[in-house]
Order: sequence, then C-alpha cells, then structure tokens
Amino acid sequence: VKRKISISEKFFKVDQNIDELRKEMAELRKQVREIEIRTSVPEIRKEINKLINVPELTHEIFLNNGTVVKGKVLHEDLDKIIIQTQIGQLTIFKNEIKLTRSAEVPKAKCVIEGPITEKVHEDKREFKGRIKNEGIRRADFPKIIFYLYDEATNLIASDSTFVAGNFHMYQSGVQTDASIEPGQSFPFECSVKFPKGSSVSYYIKKISWEEFE
Repeated sequence: VKRKISISEKFFKVDQNIDELRKEMAELRKQVREIEIRTSVPEIRKEINKLINVPELTHEIFLNNGTVVKGKVLHEDLDKIIIQTQIGQLTIFKNEIKLTRSAEVPKAKCVIEGPITEKVHEDKREFKGRIKNEGIRRADFPKIIFYLYDEATNLIASDSTFVAGNFHMYQSGVQTDASIEPGQSFPFECSVKFPKGSSVSYYIKKISWEEFE
C-alpha cells in the first residue's frame, strides 16, 4: 500500500529545500566577495607602481628652530647632511641640527583575538574567530590562512579567507570592505575542505595583510 505524504511532511521538505538554497546562496555571495577582493589587491599594486616613487622615511632631523625634517639620509660629512625628502633633496648644515634619529615607521599588526573555534567534519574543518589590529596603521586586505597536516607533517589541504572589516576607498579609486583600523577587531570564518578519509592531526594558521595609502 502506497503511503500518502502528509501536508506537514510536504512543508518540512519545502522548508528544508529553502534552507539548503539559502546556504548555497550565502556560500556563492562569499565566493564572489573573495574573488572581488583577490582581484582588487593586484590592481591597487599596479596603481601604486604608476605613482611617483616616494622616498623611504628612515630619519628624523630636529633643527634648532623647531622644524622636523623627515626623509632618507643620502650623504653625511663633518659639516653637513644631504637628505632625500618627499619634496626633493635638502642640504642641512650640522650647526643647524639639534638631534638626528631613526624614524619610526607606523605599521599594522594583526593578531588572533581570543580562542579559535574549530568544527570537525568528515571532509572539512571550519574555523571561527576574531582578528585584531594591534598596530598603529590601518591593515588592508587582512587574510587568515589555515594549513591542515597529518601526523607525518604532510600537508593535506589549505584555504584562506579575507576578513570583512571597514569600508575604504584607496587613492587608486578601488573600494573594499576589507580593512581594519588600529584597535579594531572583526570576526572571520574559514572552511578548509579535504578528501574524505584524510587523517588531520593538527593545523597551522598564518595571518597576512597589506599596507596601502
């Protein structure tokens, strides 16, 4: 005798299909965002290369009149210092100098904030956590990479994800939502798929980021 499917069972199947469809759409949106970010990074690098080379600011020279000159020292002798600044080369006589010191270059520093939650599946590992910028400069395109290894230290699989943070527009005109200002932290989710039957023993994580103007 063929059993009739009740109305409640039909609705359950429909709800189940809708949930699966929503999950697939969310995954597709995530993949599209990853592609957009990955294509933005080289584009920004290309635009930066087109700009005039900005000298590295490695020194700070404090003058007797209170002026601070920042740039890179090209030459120094007993009487004077030649320094490359953002507006050109300057010759400064030493009797005008009060103090010379190495310049502190502001840097971003992204770290894991708090514990990482790990979910174990037959064919993947899911990681959730937060990344914080403890530096003094904005971190652009922060990314976390997970590497899965077996007991023999063989790499089984790896994957990465960009951290969704603040919206920012760069000088090149490229826009992104993947930047973290100093002191801020944002959540991340990363799923690493691997062949069924693989024996994952441990994982290693790595955080990377860029620093653009």
